[in-house]
Amino acid sequence: MSNPSQVKKPLLYGLVGSVLFGATLGIIFVMRDTWGWLEVRVMLSTIVIAGASLCGLACDLSRQPLGRNLLPKAGLALTAISAALLLIGIWGDIGSDEFWRFTLCESIIAVATVHVCLLAIAKLAKRFRWVYFVSTQVIFGFALLLCSVILGNIDSAAVWRLIAAISIVVAALSLLIPILHRISKMDVQRDDLMSPTERRSLASINGEIARLQRRLVELEQVKMSLMKASGETPSLSPELPNPIAPTSPAETLHSERSCLK
Repeated sequence: MSNPSQVKKPLLYGLVGSVLFGATLGIIFVMRDTWGWLEVRVMLSTIVIAGASLCGLACDLSRQPLGRNLLPKAGLALTAISAALLLIGIWGDIGSDEFWRFTLCESIIAVATVHVCLLAIAKLAKRFRWVYFVSTQVIFGFALLLCSVILGNIDSAAVWRLIAAISIVVAALSLLIPILHRISKMDVQRDDLMSPTERRSLASINGEIARLQRRLVELEQVKMSLMKASGETPSLSPELPNPIAPTSPAETLHSERSCLK
């Protein structure tokens, strides 16, 4: 089982440390009235570290107790790569257009992944879940469009109008999902009210329980075979757990949270 605190604590420390460090340096620079390129780089570095820590914390919120956690891990990895590239560009005085275009594109994809991770936390009723699916497609499509414009050095009024229109759609969907989350919580029947993250977590836990039950049956059979081969009388073993009884998603999720506490 993954332990989110292993990721959360360093990110929290990095966020708090970068904010305090940046605030302290800002006060010193203002009092000394010195704003050279070194001071600008220091301030930009603290902003990058603080932003990367916030993005990492957002990805950590959508982690599952069990499972692959592909999207949160991808968000964390992309955020780390983006922060490293930005810091290298700031302190290395890199003037290559290709480097900054690649760094900007990688940062855009990282932000899009973090955005989708945040939306995955919302608990939507079954009739609203298509909104999350559409939102993920629009967000990643928007990120790919921006990367195409940056890498292709496209400067067209029609393309910029398209970008402006899609950005409005992304903003609207980002506001709509929390509202639908609130509406879903007000429903009378809330048995199917789970976020995409919780549904994946529940499926992973049920799969792990089924695998352990099959393993218990196999071990019991091996035990009986060994006792018969040695001539011993098989002893009575505790009853093996029954297959998973069908329960509502809400009851299963409540049991899962109780075990995790």
